[in-house]
Amino acid sequence: MPRNQVTKRRRTSPWSGTLRLAAVFALLIAVNVYYFLLRGGTSISELQRISAEKGKTPAALLSPRGAKKATRDFPGPARGKGAPDAVEVASDDEGRVAQGVIGSSDTLAAVLKREEIPAPTLTAVVEALTKVFDPRAVRAGHAYALRFDGEDRLRTLEYRTTPATLFRVERKGEGWRAARETAELETRVAEAGGVIESSLYEAVKRSGEGTALVAFFVDLFAWDINFYIDTHAGDRFKVVVEKLFLDGKFYKYGRVLGAEYAGRAGTFRAFWFEPSNAPGSGGYFNERGESIVKSLLKTPLKYVRISSGFDRKRFHPVLHSERAHLGVDYAAPTGTPVWATAGGRVTFKGPRGGAGNCVMVAHPGGMESIYMHLSKFAKGLEAGETVRQKQVIGYVGATGLATGPHLHFSVKMGGHFVDPLRLKPARAAPLPPEHRGAFRAALAPRLEALARVEVHTPPKEAARGPSQPQ
Repeated sequence: MPRNQVTKRRRTSPWSGTLRLAAVFALLIAVNVYYFLLRGGTSISELQRISAEKGKTPAALLSPRGAKKATRDFPGPARGKGAPDAVEVASDDEGRVAQGVIGSSDTLAAVLKREEIPAPTLTAVVEALTKVFDPRAVRAGHAYALRFDGEDRLRTLEYRTTPATLFRVERKGEGWRAARETAELETRVAEAGGVIESSLYEAVKRSGEGTALVAFFVDLFAWDINFYIDTHAGDRFKVVVEKLFLDGKFYKYGRVLGAEYAGRAGTFRAFWFEPSNAPGSGGYFNERGESIVKSLLKTPLKYVRISSGFDRKRFHPVLHSERAHLGVDYAAPTGTPVWATAGGRVTFKGPRGGAGNCVMVAHPGGMESIYMHLSKFAKGLEAGETVRQKQVIGYVGATGLATGPHLHFSVKMGGHFVDPLRLKPARAAPLPPEHRGAFRAALAPRLEALARVEVHTPPKEAARGPSQPQ
C-alpha cells in the first residue's frame, strides 16, 4: 500500500443496529395503541359500539358525516353563507330518507356521491334535473331530500331553492323525470309610509315594513336620487306594494304598484303598468306616462361623497403636480358595487397603470364610460361582452394611483372628456298612445291609495318643522 494512501475504517458500535430496530418497534406499537385504543371511529370500544347499534338504527349509520336526530320534515333553505352540510336521516313507509342543506363548498354531485349513489344513477339524475334547473345554480343553504326504496335504491331527489320552489326528480320505469313545483301564494296589497329621521332604512323599518323595500327605492329612483347624499331629515316616502303569503304567513314582497319620495331633491313618483295585451312588457312610469328609466344613471354607484370633481387644472394628491382631473371621484367603502351607467359593450377590462383595475364601456351615440381604481371585477366580466344599464361591472377599491378607496368615473363624448355631472340624460320611450287609456284607469286607484297613506312625523322632527312634500 502506498505510504500516501491511508485507509480509514469507521468503527461501528454493536448497539447501533439494535437501537434502530427498537425505535421501529416502538413506533409500530404507538401507532397500534392510537388506532385501536385512542382514535375515535377505529378504537376497539368505538367499533364495538357501532356493531351493537347496527341492529338498532341502520339508516342512521349510512350518513358519512354522522346522522343528526331523525326527522321527517324537509328542511327549508338555510340562511347564511356557510350553511351546514350535515345529513338528517329518517325512514318513511318505503325506505330511508336522507336530507340536509348544501354546504358552502358543496355541489349536487358531491351530495349524491356521499350517499354512495352509483355513477350511472348519479349521471341520469343530474341530466334529468338539468331540464328544469341549472345545477350550476346550486347554492349554500339550498335544501335537499333523497328518498330510497326498501332495497336502498334512490327513487326521488327533491331540491328546494326557496320555501315556495321545489325541483323533483323521480324514477319512472328505467328512466328519470324532473319537474318544478311552485307553491300557491296569496297576494295582498298593502300601503305604508314614513318620514326620514336619520336614514331611509331606519324610516322603512319604523313604518313596520321589511327593509327589502329600501333596495326597491334605491333601485327604482336611481336615475333621479342618490340616497347616500340626497336623503335629508323630513323627507317622506309612500308605497303601495304587493305582499305574498305562503300558508298564511308573509313570504316576500311582490311588485311595488306605486311609490313616492318627496324631499329637498324634489318629488318623484313611479307606478307599475303592464298592458293586458302585452304580458312581460311592463315597466315603471310617472303619472304622465313617461318612463322613469333614463339613458344614464345619476351615479354609477351608491357613494358616500364626491371627493373630487371634474377639473382641468387640479393638483394631483399623489404626483404633487398640476394635472387635469377628467372625471369625478366618488368616495365609497372598498367593495361597493359599481354599475354600468348605461347599456353598452365592454372594450377594456384589466390593469391600466395609474388607473389601477379599469373597465371601459362603449355606448350607442359615441359615448364611452370609464371606471378606475376597482378592487376587483365582476365575476365573468370580459372584454367584448355586452352589459346592460345598472349591471354590476366591478367593485370600489384603491388600485393604481389612489390615496384611498374611491371610483374615478370618466365619460367621453365623441372622443373628448366631458363633465359627467353636466350630462343631461334622456328618458326611455314613453307609453305608446294606444296604452294611455288603460294606464290612466290603472293609475287612478293607485294615486288614491298613496293619498290615503298616513305619514307620521317623529316627535323630534315635528319640533324642527320639516318641509312638506311638494
